[in-house]
Amino acid sequence: MSRKASANAEYTLRSLSSLMGERRRKQPEPDAASGAGERSLLAAEAGAGLERTGAGGDLERAARRQFQQDETPAFVYVAAVFSALGGFLFGYDTGVVSGAMLLLKRQLGLDALWQELLVSGSVGAAAVAALAGGALNGVCGIASMTVPVYIAEVSPPNLRGRLVTINTLFITGGQFFASVVDGAFSYLQKDGWRYMLGLAAIPAVIQFFGFLFLPESPRWLIQKGQTQKARRILSQMRGNQTIDEEYDSIKSNIEEEEKEVGSGVCFAE
Repeated sequence: MSRKASANAEYTLRSLSSLMGERRRKQPEPDAASGAGERSLLAAEAGAGLERTGAGGDLERAARRQFQQDETPAFVYVAAVFSALGGFLFGYDTGVVSGAMLLLKRQLGLDALWQELLVSGSVGAAAVAALAGGALNGVCGIASMTVPVYIAEVSPPNLRGRLVTINTLFITGGQFFASVVDGAFSYLQKDGWRYMLGLAAIPAVIQFFGFLFLPESPRWLIQKGQTQKARRILSQMRGNQTIDEEYDSIKSNIEEEEKEVGSGVCFAE
């Protein structure tokens, strides 16, 4: 019985070993093509990783620029609003005189000619000043000419058009407010016109004190040779944005304008 049991055990071991050998032979061995495919896949992944690493810097810089564009200091909006008060005064002055004239002609006994002269005087003065606005603007700062230029020069490029339109909005708002004031004081036959014209002093005083805190235009400072002050104001107006590119652009534009003016003078001589 012992010999028979040992024979059965040997038979069982040989069967198990042969079965394991057959299973190993049935498993597919990796060929050269699959190995090459794996190596190419690894190489492609490595190249893509390097490409992503190289492109990551560009994406990061683009994201930083976008973040910088979105971070606009509130001081820019404050400067635009205080400057646009000049447009509000322009609209108020041109609109309020028509309502005040209804009271003035009764109290002062004005005839039709004087009424026409007084009503058209403000508009005519604005037209005459606009003709000489370029030369006068560098001497005394005409509000209707200076305000849109100042807003454009202190505003960042991505907000320049939007902020310049504030001046136009304030002009029409001044005309509307003048109509409201005319209607409110038209019942005061004696002193109504004084209130109509005198209320223009309120936005004028607000603008005066606001201008005490507003800086000069960076472009004007560069024209006057005050480059360090211009860079400091640009940094204040742009917040966390880089100012080197904008500063160089302003400076190059000024130099080109000066060359054109110089060549025109030489040609005229």
